[in-house]
Amino acid sequence: MPKTIATTPSWYWPDTVPRVFGVPPVPVAALAVDGPARRHPHELALAGDGGDELSAAELAEQVAATAARVRGAVAPGGVVAVATGPGADGVVAVLGALASGRRVALAAVDDGGARAVLGASGAEVGLCDAAGGELLAAAGITALGEGAGPAPESGGPGELGGAALGDERVCLSGASGPVWHSQRSLLAGALVVPSFFEPDARATWLVLQSPCSWDGLATVVGALSAGCSVVASGPGEGAVQSAERFQPGWISASLDDAGRTWSGGGGRRRRSQAGSGRWLVVTVDGPFDPDERSSVGAAAGGGALTLFGMGEIGPVMAAHPSWFLDEPVGIPVPNMHVLPADPDTGEPIDVMWELLDHAMVSAWSPALALSGFSPGPGAPAGRRFATGVLAASDPNGMLYLVEP
Repeated sequence: MPKTIATTPSWYWPDTVPRVFGVPPVPVAALAVDGPARRHPHELALAGDGGDELSAAELAEQVAATAARVRGAVAPGGVVAVATGPGADGVVAVLGALASGRRVALAAVDDGGARAVLGASGAEVGLCDAAGGELLAAAGITALGEGAGPAPESGGPGELGGAALGDERVCLSGASGPVWHSQRSLLAGALVVPSFFEPDARATWLVLQSPCSWDGLATVVGALSAGCSVVASGPGEGAVQSAERFQPGWISASLDDAGRTWSGGGGRRRRSQAGSGRWLVVTVDGPFDPDERSSVGAAAGGGALTLFGMGEIGPVMAAHPSWFLDEPVGIPVPNMHVLPADPDTGEPIDVMWELLDHAMVSAWSPALALSGFSPGPGAPAGRRFATGVLAASDPNGMLYLVEP
């Protein structure tokens, strides 16, 4: 059993959360879209802040249509780019691209690394929402419009065979630059979200991140795979209105976007009207202000939990709803093996966290990207990724992110 998980005291590990679980040998869309469409076709699956709502069956139809358009315009060995901001249109575009059987490059419009992803992908055509068109145009990529391209080929998501599930298929932005994931590694990261946070059956998630980002993609795919409904919205007034309309039990946002939405960005404070039991999951990529996390969670109408991760490896550590601690980021999530590493070399240190003042977070899981890492301390050594982020542990096994 992974050392860090094994030394985490049992009273901090939730009894109902598996420490290790298998990743189903299926494509992303088969689990997140086709499965819910078979189980509960008429239940709400996706909504946007513009008021549009799609049942599970309707979402499956739109994803299939998008996948067919991509297959008609992109050769089997080619790449389709997807450039979107937060929102339901982007979710359909991303899921359709993943279902097409083509290689996919995901570029979030608010990500400084998006242009590098598009350049590294070699894509010539792409899908976008209203916010992503300019990004595609700047990269010289033609946006795929309705009816564009030749007649769709026969076939569908099933053309992704078992071997292809482990191949480099999806380019994402990471801290080290563009990285290539397989559909299996994407699923491994996404399934951590419902496995660790344990949302109620048919819970509603409000997601403020672009589905082209690691955290937006993991939350959307994880929530849909668990049978939850997703409300996709940009930060700001639209998110506030969506929260009041749909009363989500869960909200996922970066700490900055959550603050701008519910704390007024330093101006007027907007407190959400919500029932008890709401959780705000704030995603971070380094040290954070715990007071800000608590304050924004209260303003959003519930408690706040932290999720630390990055594009190379997805979710790494998180706080669980069964305990509420302000200072630490949390504990390693399921399937995640975390060891301390030398901050200068990235090499693992064969000493328990509790005996060190601080160390770099070195992590491995099935969610680790396959390739694309820049040479240096951040490159995987023996399939282990040195995140470049420093952490310290208290005697109880709780991990804290610390400044260099």
